[in-house]
Amino acid sequence: MPPSSTIQHPKKAMGIEAVASAAPSVCMAFYTETMKKPRLSRLEEQKLKKRLARQDYAKLYLILTEGTKTEPYYFEGFKKAVESCHPEILVEIIGVGKATTKLLEFADEFIEEFSVHNAELWLVTDKDDFQADHFNKLVSECLRRDKVKYLGNWWHAAWSNECFELWFVLHFSFYQAAATRTEYYKILKEQFRKHRLGSWKKNDPEIFRIMTCKGNPRLAIHYAKKLHKEKQGQIPSSARPCTTVYALVEELARYLPADLKQRFFD
Repeated sequence: MPPSSTIQHPKKAMGIEAVASAAPSVCMAFYTETMKKPRLSRLEEQKLKKRLARQDYAKLYLILTEGTKTEPYYFEGFKKAVESCHPEILVEIIGVGKATTKLLEFADEFIEEFSVHNAELWLVTDKDDFQADHFNKLVSECLRRDKVKYLGNWWHAAWSNECFELWFVLHFSFYQAAATRTEYYKILKEQFRKHRLGSWKKNDPEIFRIMTCKGNPRLAIHYAKKLHKEKQGQIPSSARPCTTVYALVEELARYLPADLKQRFFD
């Protein structure tokens, strides 16, 4: 089980070079498939509850990811940059280790356990080999829950079909052929070699820096929107390849330092 780490609050704005050189750390304890609540020490649990109960923040983003390393490492880069210049914005990332409907169940349990209210809740999951109806249910449930502000929070799904790595591929080129996770890894290895980025490694703690500073986030957003538009009318499990991760990225990028923000928007 991956180790937990503490949550830090940077006190001054970080420019792109500072953010790029900061090694992302996983911001909270990870979770095992069989656990219903975080494996936290009493002190860690108290600190987390106190942080989430704060009344002085303007917005809380709670990001629950299926993956326990790749996605948390990536979004931790946003957390560091956003909170460094916008201390009134809280970004919490939890690598859950559960997918589709199990991720929904975990979200319900976590919200109750930590009394989360008025949060922008994002569930990040992949299609992979999971049952199509479970994958589609997560997406439709988030849409339904968001309309009624279920459990006092806003709900969003950032889903990928086939997998999250499609989002990384789009930082380098437009790709519209259906592929497996293994094939996306091969494409990324080729792109890393082509752009002299070293070796592609799954679960790389430096992934935010690499994608943001060496890849092209603006292009990735454009390509992801194009794919999503092409798949309009299809249910998520049939929309392949497709990713809506761009929606979460655009939301977080609004709060980035100016020199970093310009890499995401025209």
